[in-house]
Amino acid sequence: MTRIPNSLKIELGAEVQNGAPVCYESGLKLLEPKSNESITMLDGWEMYHTNVDDAPAEILVDLGVAMQAPDSKRPWLLWMWLYLKSPDDDGFSTDGEEPLLNEIEDSFIAPVELTTKATLVGRITTCGRREFYFYCESNEGFEDSIAEAMQAFEDYEYEIGENEDSEWSHYTSVLYPEPENILEIMNIRGIEQLSEAGDPLTTLRTVDHHASFRNVQDRAEFVAAALAAGFTRQGEEQCAEPDEELPFEVTLQRNHAVDEMTIDEMTFIVFDLAIEHQGQYEGWGSTPVPM
Repeated sequence: MTRIPNSLKIELGAEVQNGAPVCYESGLKLLEPKSNESITMLDGWEMYHTNVDDAPAEILVDLGVAMQAPDSKRPWLLWMWLYLKSPDDDGFSTDGEEPLLNEIEDSFIAPVELTTKATLVGRITTCGRREFYFYCESNEGFEDSIAEAMQAFEDYEYEIGENEDSEWSHYTSVLYPEPENILEIMNIRGIEQLSEAGDPLTTLRTVDHHASFRNVQDRAEFVAAALAAGFTRQGEEQCAEPDEELPFEVTLQRNHAVDEMTIDEMTFIVFDLAIEHQGQYEGWGSTPVPM
């Protein structure tokens, strides 16, 4: 996806060079996996909160494996559910129990991965239990690896299971964040970058917001709605790549802070308007403001 040119902009996580002012982008770059559903290209492990089966859930997921999903060499989904001793009112772990839970996790992850050639792709904490999910070549040895590790933690109850999931549907449909969660994750990443650069975050400044659309009409109607919502239009561009599905790009601007509450409010306005007009929100950018 081509950005509207701006010499001050660099991608999120890039370094400031020669003291030049830069802009941290929280861009939402998309790929098309084999499921034909858009999944945002992110990397690393991230935690986010959502609901699973109508219950509050805290999900820790490896976002990077989305680029290889589904992995035909690992068609088996394995899971281990560990039941908490002292969950809080929402079914999450407490600070007092967390160190022991981490110790239990460390005791069986490596043996399972070694025995089954598995990769841990995510973890869900919900309803008073912590669920671990692996994809592997074979389920052989999984039960024994867990049982051996859990001998040191006899007070804890657990259960295991397995299912053939060659399409990795549990990863893409349950563990991987929805677009709204992805936006929140990227907002936090952008805020962290700005904070590390010494930005107080609460200072008002001009913030760019990027979106893209299938045709000129959708973009024009989006811009009209965004102007009515208090944004201004900074510029428009058409992507020259012939296979680009959303080639009609626009950059909006608005004067606001970039603390978590404000940036979530502003980005979700543009995010929702882009969806309403068959487009896609691409991210935001802000030049770091000194203390």
